Amino acid sequence: MKLSKRVTGKPLYLFAEIDRAREEAVARGLDVVSMGIADPDLPPPDWLYALLQEEVRRPGNHRYPDYRGLPEFLDAVVEWMGERFEVGDLDAQTEVITLLGAKEGVAHMAWAMCDPGDMALIPEPAYPVYSANCQYAGADVHYLDLTQEGNFLPELGSVPEDVARRAKVFYINYPNNPTGACAPSAFFQELIAFAKKYEIAILADNAYSEVYFDENERPQSILEFPGAKDVCLEFHSFSKTFNMTGWRIGWAVGNAKLVKALLTIKSNVDSGQFNAIQHALARTMRHPERDAFLEKNRERIRERRDIVAAALDEMGIWHPDPKATYFFWCRLPEGHEDGIRFASELLLQEGFVVAPGAGYGPHGKDYFRLSLTTPEEDIRKGMAKLKRFMGK
Repeated sequence: MKLSKRVTGKPLYLFAEIDRAREEAVARGLDVVSMGIADPDLPPPDWLYALLQEEVRRPGNHRYPDYRGLPEFLDAVVEWMGERFEVGDLDAQTEVITLLGAKEGVAHMAWAMCDPGDMALIPEPAYPVYSANCQYAGADVHYLDLTQEGNFLPELGSVPEDVARRAKVFYINYPNNPTGACAPSAFFQELIAFAKKYEIAILADNAYSEVYFDENERPQSILEFPGAKDVCLEFHSFSKTFNMTGWRIGWAVGNAKLVKALLTIKSNVDSGQFNAIQHALARTMRHPERDAFLEKNRERIRERRDIVAAALDEMGIWHPDPKATYFFWCRLPEGHEDGIRFASELLLQEGFVVAPGAGYGPHGKDYFRLSLTTPEEDIRKGMAKLKRFMGK
């Protein structure tokens, strides 16, 4: 049997490889601590479990859902976007769609937009799902460097004219995985003008919008800016907001033409999200205890951020102080030049899992990423393991 080149020509997803390596280390008897994957260890709120229990037993919720999403859920999204980002004038029936998680949405959007020979613009280092699915769809990828000197923002002026004219999509992700960077208003405004000039669809992954540490610097939605809805589709996730990665639900919101394109792909691939989950999350977005839960959750992640920042500073490891996300983007310690080898040896010798920066693109080769989705006790243990490793 001959397999597709999409499969034979590409390695397993980065985090599948990390999981495999971790399992092998555990099998060898190592006391393994993992800060490699952003999978929240903290639970959803108790009242959310109660809502889901109610909805699971509601008559009719066992049947096929609507492909676009339940009206109750779509209306709740419109309310959320208005309350959280002051994005008004959204049509729940044409400008919102339910997703099986933001990952599914950003992946399928590449298929909805790109034909063989098209161009995709992707800032790098980046979440690898963007480039993988553009390449699956037959598109070429032009990477825009994200550097420390450039505050991890892409330089739009660096895109060659012929590349810009071929481009169909421009993926952005702020707050950013893996660097933890946030984008200022001026960048969003410049990007919208760029996209309109070259008729490019902006695909904005905003999965980490509610994982931030300063109420005065809350992450923005690109849809807050004039003209964005003409060219943009933005993706949101409950996974990181309510600690429910396994529930697999999110939404996309923005340009109606782009929503319809995504719906066309999804209706031929999946059958929508379980009705009970949609009902439960619609009620969650309007729940009186919602904001208290989110703030308490952020406080806990903020405490973890401070623990890691202090430990890295003590070891002399360079890193930005993230204003949002779960991530520390760390430069390799002096004496280490190969990030994959660094991560492999750290796991082999100490049982400490980090994500090698090279997994996010060529500009990540000199970095590794830490995630804060690990209990505080294990974070301290992991930092001790890293310190011992550096002393060997």
